[in-house]
Amino acid sequence: MNRDVAADFVKRFEAFWRAPVPESLDTLLAADARLSAPMIPTTIGLEAGRRAFADLFELLPDMTARVHRWGATRDGVLIEFTVCGTAGGSPVSWESVDRFVLDENGLASERYTYFDSLPLVLSLAKRPRTWPGFTRSRIKQLRR
Repeated sequence: MNRDVAADFVKRFEAFWRAPVPESLDTLLAADARLSAPMIPTTIGLEAGRRAFADLFELLPDMTARVHRWGATRDGVLIEFTVCGTAGGSPVSWESVDRFVLDENGLASERYTYFDSLPLVLSLAKRPRTWPGFTRSRIKQLRR
């Protein structure tokens, strides 16, 4: 992958995560993008991705991310970052890596997120105030 294309994608990724809203995902994702991440069903298509992110932002409305480092790959880019937000009235954060496959327009046709979900699950399980939102989110996903 051309390093300039990867660098441009990372700039857009950082801009998205400064003030994330599902409607802005079109600055990152191709119309047929496939998104895969722990704890969230795989989605295919920009609209499905927007719905998944809307559900996530419902659980963590102040969620943001900070990029630490990145590197171009043969077909895209790897981005290492920290996600932060508030769940059940307390701060929560986790380290994550996204692997993106970029298309000829510099948009992600595939995104694979990697992180250890166990500490996050245990943290959220200790916060009963998060349970109703998590339950609503899971029910929405099951209905789709």
